[in-house]
Amino acid sequence: MNPEKNDKKLTRWLLAATIVLLVLVLGLQLWQIFGGKTYGGDPSQAPDSAGAPAASQAAGPLNPPDSNVSPDQAALIEDIQALNPALTFDGLAALSNKELEQLRETNAPDLPVGMSFAAQAAEEYAGTLAVASVTSETDPELDEALPHYEVELHHPTLGNFEYKIDAYSGKVLEGTPNIMQSVQAAAQEVPGPASASAGNPAPAAGSQEPIPESSAGEEAAKTAAFSHAGVSAADAAGLRCKLDWDDGRQVYDIEFWVGSTEYDYEIDAATSAVLKAEQETNGPRTGTPAQQPGNFIGEEAAKSAALAHAGVSAADAGFVECELDEDDGLWVYEIKFRAGGLEYDYEIDAAGGTVVKAEQDR
Repeated sequence: MNPEKNDKKLTRWLLAATIVLLVLVLGLQLWQIFGGKTYGGDPSQAPDSAGAPAASQAAGPLNPPDSNVSPDQAALIEDIQALNPALTFDGLAALSNKELEQLRETNAPDLPVGMSFAAQAAEEYAGTLAVASVTSETDPELDEALPHYEVELHHPTLGNFEYKIDAYSGKVLEGTPNIMQSVQAAAQEVPGPASASAGNPAPAAGSQEPIPESSAGEEAAKTAAFSHAGVSAADAAGLRCKLDWDDGRQVYDIEFWVGSTEYDYEIDAATSAVLKAEQETNGPRTGTPAQQPGNFIGEEAAKSAALAHAGVSAADAGFVECELDEDDGLWVYEIKFRAGGLEYDYEIDAAGGTVVKAEQDR
């Protein structure tokens, strides 16, 4: 066989194979461009020159693969980014739907600090970050004239403290600084029971001991409320008086009824000055004679009934709240307390002392 002839034949086969391969590659590329994958109809997901999906620089309406946002939240983010393209998807995804809705209503001027940051700023200002028993509730007000977050800090014995945090700078606009120190100073100024001067001082701020009460101070507070309302103690029914803290000041919360009018007072525990006075006149009270404020069992009996039902001693119950309330003619004492890591919520019939509702939660 002629070797030269064989070499020419092999060369022709290699050339033909190369042409066929080039045709196949070209055909595949044309198919991908004109009749192949559509990538969900999103051109931004088409392969780039290296064969990988092109990364979209804008957040766009589509969620990143690892995001956990809901469809509603994604739609809000899309609307907001249309108003302000500088806001990133990740930054907006960290906000709640309520924040996003308010941000959209205000044309999205900037990215707010968020509820978690606002709560932390309030606790830093209040000096309670290290106090594990302090809880917080945060509400966005981005659509107000001055956009802000409202943060309420709750201490189990000192009560509630309210703060306003600037929504975009995170600065504290309103609130009591260093409440632990402020409350301690206030407690030293408030005269306690006679036994306090005999080596039994009031507990330091932040302790879990009950707030010391002075019977003389309570009577003076009631007298101040009755005098302001222009009624006598004999005319008042359903009287409720509780010593509490309000923004670092010790106060008496006093409520009572005279006829069909309900009175609500806040009296300074140190000076007996009237800090708040409200009254509301309702229609004739419903219910049997037993279900009238004058015939109620009283707060202490209601607390005892709730604690007994829960199997919790008064010494183990932290920060017992008790409030008299009326619902469709039935008067009940609403009682809340914590013990052993559980939160208890009770309603006690105000006239008979029976348990109307009992709930517990962690």
